[in-house]
Amino acid sequence: MQEKQAELRRFRKDAEYYEAHRAELLQQYPEQWVAIFNQQVVAADQDFDRVLDEVEGRGLPVGRVFIQRLTAKDELLILAL
Repeated sequence: MQEKQAELRRFRKDAEYYEAHRAELLQQYPEQWVAIFNQQVVAADQDFDRVLDEVEGRGLPVGRVFIQRLTAKDELLILAL
């Protein structure tokens, strides 16, 4: 149970890192997907699949990495379940 709570805290810190640094990340990685793990960018690319490949190649758990698309445009993503 403690491990799951620690993982959730780490993920939340990654999301907070993204929000706090969004403007500078957008300058550095415009219109790209970024993967953040332990408050560090571990992959960035315009192609989502390449970001996933890079994350996997680094041996990181894809489902636990914060991944977001950086764009200056307002986008609404709708996921069909």
